[in-house]
Amino acid sequence: MHVAVIPAYNEERSISGIVEEARKHVDYVVVVDDSSTDGTGDAARNSGAIVIENQKDRGVGAAIITGIDYVKKLRPRVVVILDGDGQHYPTDIPRLIEPIVKGTAELVLGSRFLRSTPSSMTSLKRLGNKFLTFIVSLLVGRKFTDTQTGFRAFSQRALLALNLRSRFTYTQEMILELCLRGYRCIEIPVRVRSRKYGNSKVASNIIRYAIKSLLIIVSTYLLVKTQK
Repeated sequence: MHVAVIPAYNEERSISGIVEEARKHVDYVVVVDDSSTDGTGDAARNSGAIVIENQKDRGVGAAIITGIDYVKKLRPRVVVILDGDGQHYPTDIPRLIEPIVKGTAELVLGSRFLRSTPSSMTSLKRLGNKFLTFIVSLLVGRKFTDTQTGFRAFSQRALLALNLRSRFTYTQEMILELCLRGYRCIEIPVRVRSRKYGNSKVASNIIRYAIKSLLIIVSTYLLVKTQK
């Protein structure tokens, strides 16, 4: 069984198309509606998704924790995470899943930078991404190009090992948790497109995002190291 998890906040205008396309490549789509004020939940449900609604706006990290807690009960072979804003191409899901199905990786990151740099990304965001990616790469002892990507897939074994804590963002924490514990992590190139509607809630303030992410990176690294 393959399951997609999509965190969403006020993505009524884009979520239906993402769910419908993702359902062509996975068995179930789980949308975590993080207390949207529009019709995101209804739109996702009408498109065939299982919808879990957070009663409070808790952040994308909390939405992913909610989704992971739910899909753990399903014990899927593969879990895919993608954003609800339409920036990712669900048609790339089979490429993300393939290394896991073949047993060559347990976490696959869809990198936006392996082939080119997204034209829609500002210079400041690119710089921030490179800095945080460098820190994570240094700590896990292998080179990554995009540790902030929201498009990724992981195995059932990796899923059951995850114990995410950050409500703010999950991206670096997940990589550190799995890579530092010896899970096989790789990157593959993926395409991205500009979001059509709304703005990013997580990275709306780059400085705030970088500081909070650094705190998550350091605390996760120390926690995993003390548990080994």
